[in-house]
Amino acid sequence: MEIVAEQSGVRRGQLTATSAIDQDIRISGGDVQDLVQALADEFGDQVWQWPWQRFALLDEGLSLLFPFQLVWQLLTWPLRGSFSYPSPYERLELAHIAKVIEAGHWLDP
Repeated sequence: MEIVAEQSGVRRGQLTATSAIDQDIRISGGDVQDLVQALADEFGDQVWQWPWQRFALLDEGLSLLFPFQLVWQLLTWPLRGSFSYPSPYERLELAHIAKVIEAGHWLDP
């Protein structure tokens, strides 16, 4: 949690074992690479082999579909009650990251 807090800027007290890197902490793009590098520095280079693309956006920038997604968000906001777009990525929770590090190899959540 300490490494994630340092990399994300989220206070450690706001992180829980069930916090997911994309959905809850909002780590994406180059920030994912920074997090992976910090984890690799601490726990070994095998962290780079994990399937990060399943859990967070690895590219920088906006999708070409962003304007359409924005319009959809504006139109459906009153019905959904929130102005957030659901993440298309699987949840990778901090507890699972710790479990994989402890095991020494990737385990599917």
